[in-house]
Amino acid sequence: LNQGATLSALLIGYQAQGKLLKEHPPIKFLISISGSKFRDPSICEIAYKDPIKAKSVHFIGDKDWLKIPSEELASAFDKPLIIRHPQGHTVPRLDEVSTGQLQNWIAEILRQPKVGVSIGEHESKIEIYTNGDKGVNGVEMNKGKAACQL
Repeated sequence: LNQGATLSALLIGYQAQGKLLKEHPPIKFLISISGSKFRDPSICEIAYKDPIKAKSVHFIGDKDWLKIPSEELASAFDKPLIIRHPQGHTVPRLDEVSTGQLQNWIAEILRQPKVGVSIGEHESKIEIYTNGDKGVNGVEMNKGKAACQL
């Protein structure tokens, strides 16, 4: 919930300013549930200096004690998707409209061009063998050179 979202947003902001993760491809998106900005002004001056271009979705609860800080974090992003729910500080149960919004947001991310890792370079084959009611009894990975028996 909030701590992971807060730290993730900070990393994306620092990366956008060229302060961290310089060798890493740009982080493309953030999913924030009750996230907020860091309170330290020296951190805010760097991480949230300019609108963050990564796509973002922010789940904000009407009864969440972090409602206003979550709105402030959302405002640090360029064109954030804000999904409001009537609950508090929790992972929300989404209604049909919110589910559709989230599906469209995910579809838009999946349509973006791939940057960085080539799928052909990292292809692998994973097979899981089951034994009826007894569960998994074998896993095999090719190209990763791993195998295990359970």
